[in-house]
Amino acid sequence: MAKKLVFAIIILISSLLGFSQNPTQDSIVPKKKPISPTRPIDSTFVTYNAYQFDSIFLNSSKVIDTLTFHVASFDVLESRKTIYSSLSNFGLAHKSMRFNNLRPTGFDMTLPAFSATIKNESNLIAYQSVLPYSELRYLMSVMDKELHLNAKFGRQFTPRLFVSFEFNTDLSPGTFKNTRILNNYFWINAHYFTKNKRYGISAYWYRNKLEMQENGGIVNDEDYTSNADDNSVINVNLTTASNFIVSSGIGFQQYFNLLPQKKIIKAESTPVENDTIAPLADSLVVDTLSMDSLPHPETQEVIVQQKVRKFTLGRICHSFSYLNNKLYYNESSPGVAFYQPYDSLLNSGKTTDTTLVRAIKNTLKWSSLGYQKYNDDVPLYVYAGVTHGFYNVRYFNYTEGEIRPARNYNQLSVNGGVIVNLFKSARITGQAELVTLGYQIGDFDIKGQWKQYIGTTRKNYGMAVFDVEFKRQSANWFETSYYSNHFRWENDFKAATYLVFNLKYQFRDYCIGVRQTSINNFIYFGTDARPAQNEGMFSIREAYLSFYQKLWRFEFEGFASLQKSSNENVMHLPLVQASLKIGYAQPLFRKKATLYPSITVRYFTKYYADAYMPATRTFYLQNEVEIGNYPFIDVALAIKVQRAHIYAAYSNMFLLTGIRNSFVAPHYPTRDSRVYIGVSWRLFN
Repeated sequence: MAKKLVFAIIILISSLLGFSQNPTQDSIVPKKKPISPTRPIDSTFVTYNAYQFDSIFLNSSKVIDTLTFHVASFDVLESRKTIYSSLSNFGLAHKSMRFNNLRPTGFDMTLPAFSATIKNESNLIAYQSVLPYSELRYLMSVMDKELHLNAKFGRQFTPRLFVSFEFNTDLSPGTFKNTRILNNYFWINAHYFTKNKRYGISAYWYRNKLEMQENGGIVNDEDYTSNADDNSVINVNLTTASNFIVSSGIGFQQYFNLLPQKKIIKAESTPVENDTIAPLADSLVVDTLSMDSLPHPETQEVIVQQKVRKFTLGRICHSFSYLNNKLYYNESSPGVAFYQPYDSLLNSGKTTDTTLVRAIKNTLKWSSLGYQKYNDDVPLYVYAGVTHGFYNVRYFNYTEGEIRPARNYNQLSVNGGVIVNLFKSARITGQAELVTLGYQIGDFDIKGQWKQYIGTTRKNYGMAVFDVEFKRQSANWFETSYYSNHFRWENDFKAATYLVFNLKYQFRDYCIGVRQTSINNFIYFGTDARPAQNEGMFSIREAYLSFYQKLWRFEFEGFASLQKSSNENVMHLPLVQASLKIGYAQPLFRKKATLYPSITVRYFTKYYADAYMPATRTFYLQNEVEIGNYPFIDVALAIKVQRAHIYAAYSNMFLLTGIRNSFVAPHYPTRDSRVYIGVSWRLFN
């Protein structure tokens, strides 16, 4: 830990030698306030985009959150508009209590049970700060050795070369037996444009390493609910099991505009004294082999007039990525009762499950983008491309004692999309992808969105958004075939189809909406912790809202969701889940500092939450244990002094009442009440 802290400090010091960057922004209709500092130089003004070039040119930059209101929210599971079913320690497996089962089209490299904590190419960002930006966050718990360290950095190293990276490490020993975690990730990306912006290239690298002990939940829930004084003495199902995950990737993308940004509209020359030399034509052609034959520069001057093109032929884009997932499950006592209901053991002495998944992808695409940067208001954007993927899956062979021969998959898909802005008040978006050859042939994903602004430029009353998605999705490699010491299966499932309708209204920081998802041939993990298929149609309906409001010195933020499945035999969801945070800002010392107390309450109704299987890293159906109907309350106190935030937080305050029915997954109670102390320090040059 000391080496990592020294590494982060060195990085932050190096950021003091940077160049400043001034992002330029356009406006959209209805007019947005331009994203720019409120003062000529505002040291807390930092924006970012997704690292992909299309995002940099198409979308308005997002402003990084520098509010004291969110400074104490260090847990990524608490920063999203959902509540997660999770295990008894930070950084372990988790699953959203709001339905969202739609995976990417094509070969699936994601790890759903760790989606909120693992960084990959889809969620990397590129910082764009007025001044080079660095941030260091450090958090520790008072009672045990739980530590969290995070360092962020973004700067312009040379003209048109931008670099961003982030380092994070989490260490938590856990209060229950066999729940220690040590997780970390590091990512870096850079992008570069030529001076005329005709060519650009970006590259990234990331690596996630998760070391997690697995206890399979507590044996008897009453051992916890009966006010046990010491969680470390409570019996758990597994005492020698662990998961080790390494997820890494490297890639780049590049684009080339087919036409120069400017065109020559006229080339003239001044008269020369030598009558034998004819005037230059409108287009000047120079023969490099006869330069001496030209008039002397003092007697002739060429005047070239250029004009920015209104229309271009678009750009060609190419991207490459190499992704690698290494999944290890180890158990020195595979014969314990926890595993007995499942497959017979291949090795009764030790479990050393190994799954290696690799992917190489290339995408070639044409898009109508040129040199201009838009701010969500591109008049017309069209793209079309083709993607080829090669995938490799290998397992450890218990019979031979070595890695089994690889299963190789090839996949070719075509994709395209369009964005149209109509009448300065409507925005239509569509995109589609179809697997045309190889693995999962015939799978497709079609998405559409209509975004309608309401009102006028001066009086904007928000916008209505309608989303629709139609998708065919075959079983992925994991659901089709798997081999390990505890589980083995070969399945031939039908492809599932999804139809999603989502209608919402947004006004400022308020949002209210309804969503319906209809599913046919749904693939899920049944009560035996193995893949299964529901042959038939069912639907999930949801009404939801979210908001943020500041009134005088008070701030309010929250969300609520009401959802219901028409087939509770294959889909278990809480009827209601909600979260509310209230904060208050009190200036101190003639406004040189600000004191900020806050309270957060989360709640969900009782339901049969999915159980967790450590050996396969999946959540599966169970019909025996209900959890919920319990308030989770956290309080925090922060103080802001210039660019530094210092804060203390007390988690799970409701446990002080002695009511300990605080389960967030079957047989997994939430972490006990504890005090955290942390600091967040932003540095700018």
